[in-house]
Order: sequence, then C-alpha cells, then structure tokens
Amino acid sequence: MPLLADLYLDRIDLGRHAGGETCEVCRVDSLEELLERLRSGRFCPGQCPHWPRERVEAFQTAVDAGKLLPRIPALGVPRPAGAGRFELNGPGAGSPVLVTGNSRLTHEVLLAVLSTTAAPVWMLSVDTGGHTVDMSLVYKTLTPEGVAAAVRAGGPEADDFTGRIILPGLAEKLAAPVSEMLGRPVEVGPVCAAELPLFFGSDWAR
Repeated sequence: MPLLADLYLDRIDLGRHAGGETCEVCRVDSLEELLERLRSGRFCPGQCPHWPRERVEAFQTAVDAGKLLPRIPALGVPRPAGAGRFELNGPGAGSPVLVTGNSRLTHEVLLAVLSTTAAPVWMLSVDTGGHTVDMSLVYKTLTPEGVAAAVRAGGPEADDFTGRIILPGLAEKLAAPVSEMLGRPVEVGPVCAAELPLFFGSDWAR
C-alpha cells in the first residue's frame, strides 16, 4: 500500500465551531456527545433553529473527512497545476478569495470540498512550483511577496473588490506581511480543507 500524504485530519478544530445557542432539541453536554450524535444520525435538522440542515451537514463533512477527501499519495516530487484565478459558482467583487498553491494534489483535495457548496468563491492558485502548501512553506516557494503579487494579478478585476482574502491555516505566519503589502485585512482559514464548511458557516450553503 503506498504511503499517503498527510491531509491534516487531526487538525480539524470542531470545538471552535460547536458553541452557540442551544435548546431542548439540540442541547449537548460535551463535544464528545455532539460527535456521537453526528455519527449516529440522531440530530434532527430542520426542527431546531440552532442546528439547521446546513450546520449539521457542515459538521458531518468534518467528521467524515476521511471519506470525503481523496486518497493522495505522498510524493517526493512536485506536481504542478495551473496557477492563477479560478471561478467557482459565479463569484463577484464581494466573494471570498481562497489562496492556495499550484499543486495538482492540493487542487484535488480543495476542489473535493468546494464541490459541496453553491457559494460563489474565487480560488487563487499561487505559483509554488507545484509544491503542496506544507512543502511550499518548507522550501519557501509560498511567500508573502508571492501571495500579494498573485492577489494583485489574479484577483477579481473590479475596483470595488471587497471579498475576504483567506490564507490556508498552515500559512498563518504570512497573514500579517501579506495584509501590510495589500493594505487590507487577510484572514487565516483552517489547516484541513474539510473544515471549510464550518469556517464559512451559513455562507457555505448559499
């Protein structure tokens, strides 16, 4: 059996998204109980205003991430894909920009998750020489300068662009310098792509 790439399933932070209001229908006493309910299908989507179908599905995506994400081999050489801007679901000036590297394997994982939403999103693939995000940070092919240049060159062309710019979680240290270069806020997304539906919340289901 070939060695598989680390998709960082153990870095999914369910507890970060499990809080909020509850009622007698959805009340849980612990994160463990929440996960057990999700796994057993005992949530009642549609009956509780705090746990509508979309929120249950987002948690289910994270819980079942090992089934959703493709099995990616751990390769010793880069697998370049196209760099630049990709449009999903007709994004506009206010749609979020998901920054990633131009690894074919990274694209495969990210698109597996993005295929579950109808929300308009820009995917901005920075030229990292085909390295995955984690390896591009090791080899320094994903840099603040490269991200800022890619946003300027490949971002939405509208002058009134107001969309969120979201870096992958592993690239957290790049957020401050990229924000300074662009003169606008830059957010840090989750480490694992399967957490994106939870990260976006109600926007994911649009």
